[in-house]
Amino acid sequence: MKKFLFVAVILSFQILSAQKKQIGSSIVVQLNGIKAPTGQVLLSLFKSSDGFPTHPEKAFRWKRAKVTSSSLIISLDGLPLGTYAIAVVHDENSNEMMDRDWLGLPDEQYGISNNATGTINPPSFEEAKFTVTGKRDTIKIEMLP
Repeated sequence: MKKFLFVAVILSFQILSAQKKQIGSSIVVQLNGIKAPTGQVLLSLFKSSDGFPTHPEKAFRWKRAKVTSSSLIISLDGLPLGTYAIAVVHDENSNEMMDRDWLGLPDEQYGISNNATGTINPPSFEEAKFTVTGKRDTIKIEMLP
C-alpha cells in the first residue's frame, strides 16, 4: 500500500509539472505616463531582435488595450521561459499604427522594456531584453515623449 501511495504521489507531481510547462509563465506590464486617456495601446512582445521594435508583425505576441487613464496594467500569460523585449505604442487615434511626423519621428507616445531609449535610432533588442523566469514579474515601462 505504501509503495502504491508513493507511486501515486510521484505521478501527481509529474502531471502537475507537465501542466505547468504547458501553461507557461506570466508577466505583468505596467505602463506609466500616458498623456491622454484616448485610443488604445498596442503592445508587441518579441523573442528576438528580428523586427524589434519597429515591425510589430514579427512579434511573438501582440496585445491591445483601451486607454482609460495615465497608467495601464496588461497581463501576458502562457509565456515560455526565455528572453523577450517589449515595444508599446499609444495609438491615440486607433488607426493600428504609430503615426510619424514629416521627419519620420514618432508622433505618438511609445515605450520600450527596460525604458531603453535610442539616440538617433530605436533601441536595440539587447538594450530592451529581459528574462521570463517562471515567477510573475512586473515590467514597468515609462511612455515617451
